Amino acid sequence: MAYQTDIRESTRIGFARGETEGRGRVLFAAREPGRLLVVTDATPAHPVSLRWPDQPSDMGTLSWAGASQKISEALTGFANSETGELHIAEDAKALGRVGAEWVSIVVHVLDGEAANVPAPGTEVEIAIDADHRGKLSAAHTAAHLSAFALNRALASFWTKEGATVDSLGAPDFDKEAIVSSQLSPEGATDIYRLGKSLRKKGFDQETATGGLPAITDAVNATLATWLAQPADVTLEPAESLLDTRRIWRCLLDSRPAEMFCAGTHVANLSSLAAASVTIARTEDGLPMKTIVRTA
Repeated sequence: MAYQTDIRESTRIGFARGETEGRGRVLFAAREPGRLLVVTDATPAHPVSLRWPDQPSDMGTLSWAGASQKISEALTGFANSETGELHIAEDAKALGRVGAEWVSIVVHVLDGEAANVPAPGTEVEIAIDADHRGKLSAAHTAAHLSAFALNRALASFWTKEGATVDSLGAPDFDKEAIVSSQLSPEGATDIYRLGKSLRKKGFDQETATGGLPAITDAVNATLATWLAQPADVTLEPAESLLDTRRIWRCLLDSRPAEMFCAGTHVANLSSLAAASVTIARTEDGLPMKTIVRTA
């Protein structure tokens, strides 16, 4: 279903700065059976990504004119900056590869039948469940650390050059092989595909999968070392639109680690009390489960 709106720009987001409270001006609102959709020009809410839906959306409340409604989820939509046509979630995904005229939008989904619908131009207050956000942010940061630690542990199993190298100098197994990632308040599950493509690039997957206990121990030892050296975690640029491509950065072993990321993160590794992984060979590939405990 497409909506006709006056939206012409991507949503200004505050989650890259760690914000859990903010204000916005309503650009669009519409009732659907059992829920209300609200788009604002700015929001602290982190939505589920269409391209890489690893991190569940924020939850919270949206308040205006004495009314307060629960935000059950935040979705991503595409709005045509020339016509204002708006597609949401799966309808937006169905558009496929879109041109530069389509901008990304945060759509707040409010539970139930709201007593009234905020008119365009209405100023609203948006408050995000900070505890839920904090756990997902910890899981996301831990997942990135695990990816870098896994790359390091698998470095000796590459028999020739050709693979992408991560920012710490190790062959980027994570980038070359990952097919899915799912975060939860408890941690993360990353699935890696093994096969002909990796073999051609020089990855000795038979030897690697035969030594998973030692690889797991190496990953966990690296994680323990990094968490014993708290460092700041940033998303840059912090002042940005939902459309903006952001980079996650953190000093690991006094070296800058970075990767592109559209999610949320802790501000410093001191927020993580512990993180550990388990790795196993399955029919689906190589799943790595990261368990995180916050400080």
